[in-house]
Amino acid sequence: MEYGRFHLKDREKNLQSLADLGLSINDMKAILRRLSVENYSAGPKPDDTDETREVWIFGYAVEGKEIYIKLRLAPAPGKRHVLAAVVWSFHQAEFPMKYPFRGDAK
Repeated sequence: MEYGRFHLKDREKNLQSLADLGLSINDMKAILRRLSVENYSAGPKPDDTDETREVWIFGYAVEGKEIYIKLRLAPAPGKRHVLAAVVWSFHQAEFPMKYPFRGDAK
């Protein structure tokens, strides 16, 4: 992300969530930079769009709302050996999330 290798999937759910929360793309990037092991929920697990790729799931609270974040690393366009962050999901969680590395085991 720091080198411009970042891509948010253009999904209506993602864009609507950013708008509903009053967040810009830069706000979202700041949240992604703040993710820690305590935000980890699951993964690596096979990506449902390409089982040869892996995704990681994180959660983050924004204004009291739990945000579901699904990330994948993928080759940067035109650069086979350089990875880019792909944000598949960034929206309000539809189901309760579990955080195995939190002390409260929520």
